[in-house]
Amino acid sequence: MSYSSSSTAAVTADDGVSAPPATAPGGDAGGRVLWLRLVQIGTGHALYGSFNHFFDFVIYPYVVYTQGVILGGALMTLFSLLQCALLLVAYERMGVDWVGSGLLADIARKSQPSWFDRLVAWITNRNQALTFLLLCAVTDPFIVTAFFRRGSFDGLRARDWHLFFASVLVCNLYWIFVADLIARIAVASWHWIVGLIG
Repeated sequence: MSYSSSSTAAVTADDGVSAPPATAPGGDAGGRVLWLRLVQIGTGHALYGSFNHFFDFVIYPYVVYTQGVILGGALMTLFSLLQCALLLVAYERMGVDWVGSGLLADIARKSQPSWFDRLVAWITNRNQALTFLLLCAVTDPFIVTAFFRRGSFDGLRARDWHLFFASVLVCNLYWIFVADLIARIAVASWHWIVGLIG
């Protein structure tokens, strides 16, 4: 299901049939649509985050530790590339902005943005390279690419794929060393516990 702009506050179903405008108590249709979007974004991130935490903090460190930084890192980079590319294509076909990147575009379209809206827009537009690097440190290539698309679903272009492959490289170079550190701390902690028990 995709949502129109807050000015119309109409909900359009997947079959193309327009549902009546969503209205909240007091006739606040825009507030109702915003609430639905936030629920949608929260649900999407909760489900996706559950898988990503297992992948990032269990599978990734295990492979890097057992196979080594070079081979293990290369294997997990390839797996990350395939997984995130499939997600990006599926996300584009779904046309549902559960990542929440379109909220920035919504803020930019506001005629009277609040001070918080202006602060968010200033931070994200001030330095695109810094924003890119920060996102690569805290999330994955799929989210990074979706973020910079600003909620648009008009087809993946060459620029999107260039950004995607750059984020695959940066995200994984960073996370290989983090995963190796996590694995070494986990193994050292296990040996310490076994030593205390034994």
